[in-house]
Amino acid sequence: MILKAKNSSPLSADSVTVTAHSGCEGTADNSMEFLEKCIEINAEVAEIDVTFRRDGTPVIIHRDIAENEEGLLFCSVMKFLSENTENMRFNLDLKAISNIEAVTDAIEKYSLESRCFFTGVKPEQALLLKASGIKIPYYLNKSFSPLKKHSKSFLKKLADEVVQCGAIGINCNYRYASREMVSVFREKGLLTSFWTANTEKVMRKLLLLSPDNITTRYPVLLKKLAEEN
Repeated sequence: MILKAKNSSPLSADSVTVTAHSGCEGTADNSMEFLEKCIEINAEVAEIDVTFRRDGTPVIIHRDIAENEEGLLFCSVMKFLSENTENMRFNLDLKAISNIEAVTDAIEKYSLESRCFFTGVKPEQALLLKASGIKIPYYLNKSFSPLKKHSKSFLKKLADEVVQCGAIGINCNYRYASREMVSVFREKGLLTSFWTANTEKVMRKLLLLSPDNITTRYPVLLKKLAEEN
């Protein structure tokens, strides 16, 4: 299913969505092979790592800074996806935000605003995005002690931080996932997204929590398990 929020934002779901990791089903990370595989398997959401070359050009590659000629040009990727997909959503995992305007310009150029959202956004980056007036929704990337994942008092404070940062939810490692987190965030109208579930055991465990999204390198298997759940 596609992401569809109560407030008409394209980012929450009535049931869990499955995001194809940037190197899903054995493909090379952030490659044309990966993008073509997402189209082949009709992925609901594709995760794309975004950073910048030293001259500010946005590219897709899993790195804080790319050298000249490294990475696929982000603008070309957006053009390809706009021409070859209709309902697929794009999780743009930001490795940097130094020239975020070039990213949003490319998204707008190909009319993909309603199909994109940002992850990988740290609290200090989130505040900068919020202040800039960027309209693309974003999840907060947050780490904490796994021992706190069942503490409702801690999770309520965490949810308040997400709201203060202007984010629509949290995107974190599956080791931080708990039923309490999903419940607390849902009560506040926030979303929960967990990465990266690559074994059937982890997939089944996360599905029992009913989060809004799970990211995996094996979306075909996870989607099958979700439909059975």
